[in-house]
Amino acid sequence: MKILDLSAGNRAVWFDKNYRDTTFVDIRPEVNPTVVADSRALPPEIGIDYALVVFDPPHVNFSAGAEMSKEYGHHTTQQIRDLILQTGAEAHRVTRPDALMALKWNDHDQKLAKILALLPHWEPLFGHKVAMRTLHASATTWVLLRRRDAPQAP
Repeated sequence: MKILDLSAGNRAVWFDKNYRDTTFVDIRPEVNPTVVADSRALPPEIGIDYALVVFDPPHVNFSAGAEMSKEYGHHTTQQIRDLILQTGAEAHRVTRPDALMALKWNDHDQKLAKILALLPHWEPLFGHKVAMRTLHASATTWVLLRRRDAPQAP
């Protein structure tokens, strides 16, 4: 099964961080992805016909000087929304019919429903909250989505 991780980073979600059937993509060369690329405009060497996409996009608008911004880069709320919209379209372009997407989302800054609406090429099947925070109320959820043949209107 061909797998595409569009936000590989340090591959924190992976048990096997070098899983043989996976193309790991990240825009940051220092994290040693298989391909250094912007997930919003995937280059031809990525290929096509992926069966599974893993997507853990940036989810919080930290200040530019915050520790998380130093590690992962600073993103405004609108930049995060644009990244999700454009990456979802690119993921659709490089996947096979009936492909699946495993999406990880933390709703600290934006609710999950708003994020799912930005993925008209993908149909949410089911999800599960895996972590809850009370200090800054938020939940992390994994969602499994299925590729749609035609995108739905946002």
